[in-house]
Amino acid sequence: MKRTIILGNTKQIDKDVELCRTTNERISNQAAQLLMENRIPFTRGWIRIPFFQREKYRGASQIYTIRINRNRYSQARRTIDQMDDLFKQRLVLSNY
Repeated sequence: MKRTIILGNTKQIDKDVELCRTTNERISNQAAQLLMENRIPFTRGWIRIPFFQREKYRGASQIYTIRINRNRYSQARRTIDQMDDLFKQRLVLSNY
């Protein structure tokens, strides 16, 4: 049985925080593109909205989320602040 070697500080592994969320896929793609242009690593996923709660989210079937490493949060937040105000209004930004 081989032993696995973990490089770096093990307390810093998998410390992602949510940067923003939206129900609009186009806005999510715009934010992801902006993060890629500024070379900020992120993960993008979605949360399925149950059928009976969709009225609360104006009929959307899923919520798109963007998560980043907590050490890069301030850099990513400055990048998102560069977005057009019309796009940024549809994002729910976290206050990490």
